[in-house]
Amino acid sequence: MEAPCICLILFDLQPNHSNGAGTDPDALVASAQRLIPDALQDAAATDAVDSFPEQTIAAMHQAGLLTACVRSADGGQDVGLVPGTNATLLRILKYIGGGNLVAGRVLEGHMNAQLLIRQFGTETQQKRFAADAFAGNLFGVWNTQAQDGTVLTPKQKPDFVLNGSKTFATGSGYVSRPIITAALPDGGWQMAVVSLDETTVQTDTRWWQPMGMRSSRSYKITFCDAPLAGDQLLGTPGAYYRQPYFSGGAVRFAAVQLGAAETLLHQTIEYLCALNRTEDPYQRMRLGRMTVAVASGNQWLQGAAAALDQYMQVPTEEGSERLLAFANMMRTAIEQICVDVLGLCQQCVGARGLNQPYAFERIIRDLSTYLRQPAPDESLAAVGRYVLENERTDGTLWEPLKNL
Repeated sequence: MEAPCICLILFDLQPNHSNGAGTDPDALVASAQRLIPDALQDAAATDAVDSFPEQTIAAMHQAGLLTACVRSADGGQDVGLVPGTNATLLRILKYIGGGNLVAGRVLEGHMNAQLLIRQFGTETQQKRFAADAFAGNLFGVWNTQAQDGTVLTPKQKPDFVLNGSKTFATGSGYVSRPIITAALPDGGWQMAVVSLDETTVQTDTRWWQPMGMRSSRSYKITFCDAPLAGDQLLGTPGAYYRQPYFSGGAVRFAAVQLGAAETLLHQTIEYLCALNRTEDPYQRMRLGRMTVAVASGNQWLQGAAAALDQYMQVPTEEGSERLLAFANMMRTAIEQICVDVLGLCQQCVGARGLNQPYAFERIIRDLSTYLRQPAPDESLAAVGRYVLENERTDGTLWEPLKNL
């Protein structure tokens, strides 16, 4: 049964408007890191399909994280928009994921939308949507669909109407400015920024009954003759899938996932210390393996930031292929790191640790669900194809990623 969409909520706490002056990436990262304890409590309190981590999202807005990816000309911090800022972007996502994977998923979608608006938006659109972000609107990207997917039909007045459904519409009822992808009559695939506070949609809440990530509210959303003005279209048909940023964006969700693995390591250490089980050689061995895994993940994070920075500096076709290969390696490595940490954590804490009041059980459910990203085998095969086509006997295949 489909129900009307619930009321949208804007987060009206006002962050500082820097207008590009005094940008401090380290301060943004530190703010994200400080949110971890409260975000963990919020995650525990909102672990339900009809809930949402409102407090964490409001805190992120207050800290300026929801406008970090807005260009400095419009008051933002240029994070992820210029070379040298991608480490900041990935570290912010990692720390938010470390506190609340749902909030990390929402922030990743919001930032993805901001990056797409900067890449494909007109001057007028960039200013308008920057103002919307500062006003507390949550953005997102809703692309996934089934057979009843979205279609954009040209009209006289309004300019277009939008029909059809999106699945996995994260933040339903709270995201008020999603970027929707829809089919055109000629077979093209068009992005549009939809103002949901001006549009009637239907929300199927029963569609979302997951093992984890419950409060992400990734419902099924249906549009019925929703009117769209021409200035709501973003970019040209097919722009959404333009590489390397479409597939290369996987490094962002991998950063969120790594944050949860890092938190599991820290909480496992605290748990064993509290129970005086730190002298056990097998526990030490497991902690050692978890530490190696998480440290490796942080190295992949740094490498991904360097690869993004380098491509921004020299956006060549060869650089695009290298960035895609590195992003596919990074997401594959982070997935395995998280799987290893999940198993080792459960061995360390046992049945007692997987019970209340500990957070292990919920984080494990959330991370196990979030790890299920599309096309993992295809991503790994793409790495093999790249290596076969670019083999270097001198071992310098990844050397351009060094010293950035």
